Amino acid sequence: MIEIIEHNQIIMKGRAILEATIPGTRKFENGIMTDPGIVVKRIENHNIICNEGLLLLAGFYVDESATYDTGATYCEIGTGSTAPAAGDTALTTYHGRKAITSITRSNYVCTAATFFTAAEATAVIAEAGIWGGGDAAAGEATGLLFSHFLASYDNSAGTFDITISHVLTIARG
Repeated sequence: MIEIIEHNQIIMKGRAILEATIPGTRKFENGIMTDPGIVVKRIENHNIICNEGLLLLAGFYVDESATYDTGATYCEIGTGSTAPAAGDTALTTYHGRKAITSITRSNYVCTAATFFTAAEATAVIAEAGIWGGGDAAAGEATGLLFSHFLASYDNSAGTFDITISHVLTIARG
């Protein structure tokens, strides 16, 4: 008898990008960036996909409830610099939250970008997170924390508009 064993691993990895732009130069129309603006700083970092993010994917797969019927919808920025961990359910120190401005998928790569005006991002930004699920709303830490990452940038003077992008790649390993 011949036994066939299939080893099929899925790898998910994410990266976070913080871009500071001169106010008013970056433009979005109908969820699509039409002008990248004048970028003065770009910071790219890895992220951790939190346990709640894995639950969101698993719950979606089996259509468990309305909680898991909604993907990524919000981005939060914060000022805490504690290293992200798989068990995180909130940012360390909340500053602000906005609905994701643009979300796209190209084959196995998903990108969620959230645009904060200079006035909305007047902080020493040290962390950001992507939230989803049917319980996600405008209020702080509502929904499921999909991804948490560090992205240190001092915008405390409110000098620049900030765009936080999360790029999720799903592939076979």
